[in-house]
Amino acid sequence: MKRNRISGVSNGMHPRRAFTLIELLVVIAIIAILAALLVPALGAAKERAQQTACLNDMKQLGTGMLMYVHDNEDAFPGLASRHNGWHPEDWIYWRVSDTAHPVEKSPIVAQLAGASKTLFRCPRDKNDALRISQADSDGPYLYSYSFTGYGVSLTETWGLDGDDNFGMASVFTGDVDHPKASLFTMGRLRTPATKIMLAEEPASDDPGDMPENAGTAIQDGRWMPNAGDTLTARHGGKGDVIFADGHAELESWEFGTNEVNSRADL
Repeated sequence: MKRNRISGVSNGMHPRRAFTLIELLVVIAIIAILAALLVPALGAAKERAQQTACLNDMKQLGTGMLMYVHDNEDAFPGLASRHNGWHPEDWIYWRVSDTAHPVEKSPIVAQLAGASKTLFRCPRDKNDALRISQADSDGPYLYSYSFTGYGVSLTETWGLDGDDNFGMASVFTGDVDHPKASLFTMGRLRTPATKIMLAEEPASDDPGDMPENAGTAIQDGRWMPNAGDTLTARHGGKGDVIFADGHAELESWEFGTNEVNSRADL
């Protein structure tokens, strides 16, 4: 015998049982807890992936640098300082105002088939505000890495101390067509495997990027640690570096403050 829905008479089938409000709340709470546990793990995994991408990009730049040195009689490219003006030998063409020489035409990129300007920027380097605020007429330096170029005197302008070049970059000054060149060669380096060639600098005043009591944000293609330039802290208090033999490491920002790790004659 069947019962209709109105009368509630049984039709021989079991009625469906819905979730109670308490059960729904328990399920939602469990999902929220799982999400809270998962999100930090995903964030950490993303950070590790970005750091790995950054290091891989720098490895390619290091390869391009050593290929350039090999093809140019053991001499390193120019330091790409904002004070020296553009020179074709600069390792990176970074000046926003110089549309005739885009970064894709930089000598180091030219050594790497299929390379692009993305090689010069860490995926975790996302804030341009400080760079833009401190830029001069050349525009901001919109990349993450710089090339060791020492001047022993903190007041020097061109990258030389008198006529001495303490490395690692070669220095080109004067008119582009008639430059004064102070080449720096690989043979002048003591223990290349211990000397920082390319450094990842801070770009913002975020504590996760700029080390405490550090200098300014990255300003050009030259890294000069004895003038206050530091490594970034964006990778868990560390920054990526490429040494002059081409190998890459993740180092603490304090590592970059020791001139023994970067000055060619020490």
